[in-house]
Amino acid sequence: AKGVRFAPGGIRKGAAGFDICFLHPKANEEFPIAGEGVLIELVQAPAEVVAAFSALQSAPAG
Repeated sequence: AKGVRFAPGGIRKGAAGFDICFLHPKANEEFPIAGEGVLIELVQAPAEVVAAFSALQSAPAG
């Protein structure tokens, strides 16, 4: 909906068992947002990493 061009294949399990997808390296008129010449892999963080990040976000600064 925002014009991001993904590579064919959609979301799937990667070698480590986590969900992955790829941004296509080249944009086009229909999808103006892409990897600017680089194939970019997006990986879903494991649940324990998400929980640790959430804990850091809610911890008081200092």
